Amino acid sequence: MKDARIIAALPTKAHSCVLKNNGIFERFSHEKIVKSCLMVDVPLWAAEKIASQVATAAYDGMTTKEIKILVFDSLKNIDKKAAERYFNANTLRVRTSRDTIETFDQTKIEQTLIIETGASESVARRIATDVYKELKKLNVEYLTAPMIREIVNTKLVEHGLETLRRKYTRLGIPVYNITNLIENGSRDNANMIHNPETVHKYVADEALKQYALLQILPSELADAHMSGGIHIHDLEFFAGRPLNCLQHDLRLFIKHGLKVDGTGDHTSVAGPPKHMETLMNHSGEIMLAAQQNMSGGQSMSLWNIFVAPFAAGMPYEKVKQAVQMFIFNLNMAYAARGSQVPFTSINLEFTVPDFLQNEPAYGPKGKLVGTYGDFEEEVRALQRAFTENLLQGDSDGKPHLFPNTIYALRDKVFKNEFEEDLRRVHELSAKYGTPYFANMLPDYRGDMANYMGCRTSLSDNWTGDWSKDCLRTGNLAYVTLNLPRMAYSSRDDSEVFDYLDNYLHLAEEVLLLRRKQAINCLDDYNLLPFLTQEFDGDRYYSVENATLSFGFVGLNEMLQYHCGAGIENPDSRKFGLKILKYMNQRAKELQDETGYRWSVLQTPAESTAYRFAMLDREKFKDQIIVQGDSEASYYTNSSHVPVNADILLPEKIKIEEKFHPLTLGGHIFHAFMGEAYSEPDSLMSLTNKIAKKSDIGFWAYSSALSFCIKCKTLMKGLQNQCATCGEQTEVEWYDRITGYVQQVGVSKSASGGWNPGKMQELRDRKRF
Repeated sequence: MKDARIIAALPTKAHSCVLKNNGIFERFSHEKIVKSCLMVDVPLWAAEKIASQVATAAYDGMTTKEIKILVFDSLKNIDKKAAERYFNANTLRVRTSRDTIETFDQTKIEQTLIIETGASESVARRIATDVYKELKKLNVEYLTAPMIREIVNTKLVEHGLETLRRKYTRLGIPVYNITNLIENGSRDNANMIHNPETVHKYVADEALKQYALLQILPSELADAHMSGGIHIHDLEFFAGRPLNCLQHDLRLFIKHGLKVDGTGDHTSVAGPPKHMETLMNHSGEIMLAAQQNMSGGQSMSLWNIFVAPFAAGMPYEKVKQAVQMFIFNLNMAYAARGSQVPFTSINLEFTVPDFLQNEPAYGPKGKLVGTYGDFEEEVRALQRAFTENLLQGDSDGKPHLFPNTIYALRDKVFKNEFEEDLRRVHELSAKYGTPYFANMLPDYRGDMANYMGCRTSLSDNWTGDWSKDCLRTGNLAYVTLNLPRMAYSSRDDSEVFDYLDNYLHLAEEVLLLRRKQAINCLDDYNLLPFLTQEFDGDRYYSVENATLSFGFVGLNEMLQYHCGAGIENPDSRKFGLKILKYMNQRAKELQDETGYRWSVLQTPAESTAYRFAMLDREKFKDQIIVQGDSEASYYTNSSHVPVNADILLPEKIKIEEKFHPLTLGGHIFHAFMGEAYSEPDSLMSLTNKIAKKSDIGFWAYSSALSFCIKCKTLMKGLQNQCATCGEQTEVEWYDRITGYVQQVGVSKSASGGWNPGKMQELRDRKRF
C-alpha cells in the first residue's frame, strides 16, 4: 500500500519509475541498461535491443531486481557467457568510501594497484582477477572497500609481492578499539582528559602511527620499535609534524608583530605590541600557534628580561595583573592537540645576566629603548609577579600546572639582595612543588642554558652564540634505547658495547629519517607555516641548530643484571658512566660526520619505561630485572636512582650528579618530598648546596598533593579522605609524572590518568 501511495503521488511521466534498492524511485533509464550491457562486452546493437525489450515490459514501481532479471533473460538468448558476466557483475555491490553503493568493477582494482603501488598492468590484472574470483564466493549483501582491499593484500602476499602490499595497506583502527576509547579513554598521556576531542586524536594518531611504520620507516627500524629494542617517540607526528619542541625568541614578535597562521592569510594580523597587556596576550598566542606545527612543547627563555621594557613606569599591581592574565590564559587555552592545555614552559631570571647587560632592548611598538641592563628593576618585578601569581593558585586553590616555571640560578642570585626573591620561590616549592631550578654554576655551563618542563635542554655549546644555540630552535627528535635488553642478550662487556653500537645505529637511522621528513615538511610540503615565516629575511625556526638526541631507559636494571649491583654501587656506576661516555662519543662522531647537532638526554619516559619492561617480561620471562610487579612492571627512568632506593637525599645527589654533564640534551633530579610541610628556609639551604657543591643541572622539589573537589581543600600527600569534610570519593591526587606536575587520576572522580607503570612507580616513591 505504501509503495502504491507513493507511485500514485508521482506526476504523470512518459516513462516508468523504478524502485531502487534504497527505497527511492527513479525514472527508468534506457541508457543505463545499454551501459550495463556494454560493460560485459555485449555489442552495441544487442545492448540497444535488450534495453528496448526491457523498456516495453517495464511498469511503474518495477524494482531494479526485476529489471536485472529481464536483462539477464534477454542476454541468455544472445550470449550465455555475457549473461553470466552480467549476473556476476550486478550481484557484487560495493559500499564505497564516498558513502555510495556501486556495482563492482574489476578495473578499479587494477587502476588503484597501478597508481598506489606502481604495479605493472599485467600484475595488476592478475591480482584483480584473483580477487574477483574470491569475491564471487562470498555471500554478502554488500562488499566494502576495506574488505576488498584486505583481499587484495592477501593476494599480494600470496604472490610474494610484500613491497606492493605495504604500499596498498589500508590504515585505521579496529571497531573495538574505538568503542573502548569512547567508553574508557586512554592513559598514554596524563595531560589529556577523556572527552570527544581526545577520542578523535587517538583515532587519528593510530592511523598516522601505522603510516609511519609502513610508509616512512624501513621494516628493520619499524620492527626494532615494535619489538621494544628502541622506542621512537611521537610516531603519530613523524610524517606531518616531525619537530619536537621549540624555544621561542619573544624579541622578534615584539619587533614585528604576530601572524598566528604564519602568513596572515587566514587570521587577523597584529602589529608590534604597544602595551603590556597586549604583549601578554601575544605571548600566549605565540605558543598556541606554534603548537599547531610542533609535536612537543613550547617554551620562552629570558621571558621577564624581554618583557621588562613594557613594564617600565607601570605600578607593580598593574604588572602583576597583566602577568596573571598570561598565566590564566595558558592554563585555560583548552585548544591544543586532543583538547589539551598546551605544554608550555617559562624560563625566568632573577636578574639581568652579564651577557645581556648591553644587548639592545626592544619595547612598545618594537622600538629600541636602550639595553636590557637598563631594566633591572622591571626584570625583578616581573619575576616576583610571576611567582606571587603562582603562589595564589587558581580560584579553587589548586596549583597552576602550566606553564612549567624554571628559575635560573646564577652566582648573583645567592647574594643577600636576592634573598627575599629566592625565598618566595621556595615558598612556592613548599606549597605546590611546581618550580624547577636550572643551575648555571657548574663548570660545564656557559652563559646560557634553557629547559623544557619535560627536561629537554639547549646550551650555548653548539656555535657559541647563545641566541642561535638556545632560541628559535629546540630538540628536533629523540629515540630511546632499551639498556636492560642489551644486558639480557650479552655475556660480557664486549657484547654489551656491540649491542649498544647496534642500537645506536638504529636510533641514528631513525633520527636522520626524522630530520629528512622535517626538512620536507618545512621546505617542500608547505605544512609548517608558523615555523617557516620570515623575520628580517630569516626563517623563524632554525632547523640547522636543532638537536637529534639519543635517550635511554633502565641503566640501573642493566647494571643490576650485568654487574650484579645497581647504580648505587660505585663499581657498577663506573660501568654506567662508561656507557654514557660511549654514547656521547658516538654523538660527537656523528656531529663531525653529518654537521648536525647530536646530543644525549635522559628520556622523559612517561610510558616508555613501562612499555619496555612489559615487552621484556614477555620476551625474557623470569630472566629480567624490573621494578614493580608482573601486572605493572617498569624500568628506572634513564640514569636515576630507583625511586624506592633506601638512601638519603645527599647520597642520591652524589650518585645522579655524575650523569648530568653527560646528558646535556636534557636531565632532571627529583627530590620527592614527604607529606610534612617543607620549610622554605630549609629548601633554600638545600638549593644553595645543590647549586654550589654539585653538578646537578636541573631539579625540582616534587610534592604529592591531594585536593578535595567537594570543599576545595588542598592537602599534602596522597590522601584517601579529605581532612576538612571527610569526603572519600572526590579527592584528586597530584604529583610529578616525569617532568611536570599533573593529576594522577586515582580517585573515582579524577579525570586524569597515569598508565599502570607510572601508577606503580608513584606507589613505590620514597619521600624525603
